[in-house]
Amino acid sequence: MNSIKTGLFIADLRKKKAWTQSQLAQQLGVTDKAVSRWETGRGFPDISLLKHLSVILEVSVNEIIIGERIEPAQYQKSADETILKTLTDSKKKINRMINGALFTCGAILLVFSLLFLGVDTSWVSVYSILGTIVIAIAIFLWFRKKIIRALILAFVTLLVAFGIFEARDYIYVTQYSLPPLYNISIFTNFENAEKKITYHKIFFNVVRHNPDEEDEFYTIEKY
Repeated sequence: MNSIKTGLFIADLRKKKAWTQSQLAQQLGVTDKAVSRWETGRGFPDISLLKHLSVILEVSVNEIIIGERIEPAQYQKSADETILKTLTDSKKKINRMINGALFTCGAILLVFSLLFLGVDTSWVSVYSILGTIVIAIAIFLWFRKKIIRALILAFVTLLVAFGIFEARDYIYVTQYSLPPLYNISIFTNFENAEKKITYHKIFFNVVRHNPDEEDEFYTIEKY
């Protein structure tokens, strides 16, 4: 639906009947400002008003929707096209709503995970990873018509998030003296005199010496 085209069509039909916007509004039970919004393309008549409007202006609902007169021979074709376009627009609107909900949900999860900065809890990794996955899915769905671009953008999103998680673990260890949360594997060695836990990561390892003891400390082993 083209609101500008429909608005011009309504304005033209109204003027041909020598009506003011207020006169048309009174017949429809709306304000003249509503009619003004329709005619300038800043709004569109409510579905509940379309039938009444078509009767008053002596045109079909379909003609109001497409914003032009329809020849009798072309009426069925135009009606089919309008229905298909309406269904397509509705589907796009639903998809936008779903994508918006996914983006919002993912952002909330990521922000919520930040509330645990400086706190030793596995919920940080759960919320942040889940939030990142949700946002990556939303990005993929948003660009799914161009599958290659969608895959690349989703992958880049995951890659950037991974870099942020790695940086966050580094801050956890160096600033808060807390164990990292995003690890490939964890190795515990309590056999020797010195107890230690090694957290294996992509770019560096974190060694936790004397865990849960008063003299506990961390070291970072870079590759």
